[in-house]
Amino acid sequence: MPTLRTALSYAYSFGLALRVLCMPWLLLLARIWFGQVVFVHQIMTMAEGFHGGLLAGGLRVPSGLDAALHSVVPLLLTVGLLTRPVAFALFVETIAGSHGALAAGAQGAKLALIAWLVVSGAGAFSLDNILGRGLSWIPFRPIRLTHGLYIWLERNLDSLLRLVIRAGLAASLVNFVLPVGSWSQTGMFGTAVTSLVEPVWCALALALALVLGCATRFAALFIAVMIAVAGIAMSTDDRMAVLLLLFLLVIAGGGVFSIDWLFAQWARGDAQQDDPVPEDLPHVVVVGGGFGGVAAAQGLRNARCRVTLIDQRNHHLFQPLLYQVATAALSPAEIATPIRSLFRRQRNVQVRLGQVTGVDVSAREVHVGSLRMKFDYLVLATGARHSYFGKDSWAPFAPGLKSIEDATGVRGRLLRAFEEAESAASETERAAWLTFVIVGGGPTGIELAGAIAELARHGLAEEYRTIDPAVARVILLQSGPRILPTFTTTLSSAAERSLQALGVEVRVDTRVLEVDSEGVDTGGQRIAARTVLWAAGVAASPAAQWLNQSADPSGRIAVAADLSVPDLQRIYAIGDTAYCLGWRGAAVPGLAPAAKQQGRYVAGVIAASLSGRRPPPPFSYRHFGSLATIGRQAAVAEIGKFRVWGEPAWWFWGAAHIAFLSGGRNRAIVILDWLWAYLTYRRGTRLITGDRRDKTMD
Repeated sequence: MPTLRTALSYAYSFGLALRVLCMPWLLLLARIWFGQVVFVHQIMTMAEGFHGGLLAGGLRVPSGLDAALHSVVPLLLTVGLLTRPVAFALFVETIAGSHGALAAGAQGAKLALIAWLVVSGAGAFSLDNILGRGLSWIPFRPIRLTHGLYIWLERNLDSLLRLVIRAGLAASLVNFVLPVGSWSQTGMFGTAVTSLVEPVWCALALALALVLGCATRFAALFIAVMIAVAGIAMSTDDRMAVLLLLFLLVIAGGGVFSIDWLFAQWARGDAQQDDPVPEDLPHVVVVGGGFGGVAAAQGLRNARCRVTLIDQRNHHLFQPLLYQVATAALSPAEIATPIRSLFRRQRNVQVRLGQVTGVDVSAREVHVGSLRMKFDYLVLATGARHSYFGKDSWAPFAPGLKSIEDATGVRGRLLRAFEEAESAASETERAAWLTFVIVGGGPTGIELAGAIAELARHGLAEEYRTIDPAVARVILLQSGPRILPTFTTTLSSAAERSLQALGVEVRVDTRVLEVDSEGVDTGGQRIAARTVLWAAGVAASPAAQWLNQSADPSGRIAVAADLSVPDLQRIYAIGDTAYCLGWRGAAVPGLAPAAKQQGRYVAGVIAASLSGRRPPPPFSYRHFGSLATIGRQAAVAEIGKFRVWGEPAWWFWGAAHIAFLSGGRNRAIVILDWLWAYLTYRRGTRLITGDRRDKTMD
């Protein structure tokens, strides 16, 4: 029975993920389809009126109000504005008479779809969703009442509507094989067919499954496939209406009034989600709210345990786009998500804001300031910090990028450099302010170099009177023989050519010997630069010291095949904290996908231990590829043996990063910001914040 319960729990989680990911797209498709149906109907009505008028000796056209209504409705539906009122008007029009735009063919399916839009609204990809966030705060009472009505409709009628849809589809299916009365062989499908599903018992079984809401998704998907591939005498619009209705059930499921829902409640183990998690459950402490820590906590959603996630910041940061905050392309809120919002619906997770200062292995306690927190399982996902290779005195003069504070500080330095150059007293001083040095030729280094070059040459054009920002020098220093050493030679060369096309000076085999407020020494050469940025290396957090474990030169803890710390029971290290040979015998790279995979794996190990199941096989990292962007329409991508660079890689890089961002709002805003920057070359977050003047620049 535990196996069946686990399988049903996974099915429930899959259903939730399917609804979150696919329902907005299905709503968008339904709105666009309804809009074109109404538009085509209006064109046909006007054409018929014109033709009839000619035959009658005069011109007959629809009334001005009717024409205006049916001309505006398609636009409103497509953009998702006033969706519920518009859908309700269509619903009334369809019921009131046979002349409506949707009153022909599969009328039952069309009515159900319109009712679905009335109940559910326009979805995430709509103006209603964007504008609706503030409706509850508007002091105008009718608008607030309308917002409350929308919430009531979705909360109370959604499952009832799904029951009606299931019953209607089942009745239509039965009448295909057992004709009864005027409903015979039409129903929601709106067409006469000889046979949809054979043999008869199979059709009856599918109908029964729909009525009871048992395996609803599979039944609806099977019928949709049969309609799509079978030679049924349906018009294109009728077929589309029925398919949309079936895919609604595939994505949303059967609803509360179904056997599927009862099984899901049993599988989840708690009929009441809001009940507090029992204190006597095993306690899993996860230190770190990055990719690995969040994946580990989320992976324990169905485990019988309490989870406490500790981080010194209250947000989960998408570090791959941090350089865009530093170069004024994005704002911090667009790449960060409050950690608590990620676990709003995961009742067994508690989030704590605090800084871990140590671990008592014998007492099995985590030290969070003066607090001592007991644990049964411990997952260390503490990430990495900048490494200056023993030259920590360089840190004030060459900041790196690991946090939002770092990014906004770097942004302030970059923008202030142009301001200081504008008012510099001499050409020598102005040249130093307009020289930017990036130390390190890895992905972060080349992304910073390309972004700074674009900012100087395009983003600040025509905004200064004394200086021309386009003459700024951007110098990239790499100690090795080529940039992007983890990529192939071909991609490294392509990246170097793209940087040079932007005006970046790439210097390889160049070691930095000294960094101060005036510039950089590279052995025999002095580069006068008031802005130096560090992208040359990272070191793990002090987790190894907390556990009294030996560490590699980067400070990482060597872990076993199951990511556990040797000789320490039920303590695990993942992400940049761990040195793991799980990549076909090689070290797992310090990348976000690797940390997420390790987090999910450790969650599986802990869940297996809690339930007494066999542990999973040793961790094996699956490398999906490496990406790095250089600038506008220039990037490199390495996916297995497939290598691409230039504009195709740039589009692929953008799509991949959008997909991995947390939250639909962040994805939408980043897309709009990128589109604006692409069309105008302008960057909208050029703010100098923090101290009035950076003391390291004096």
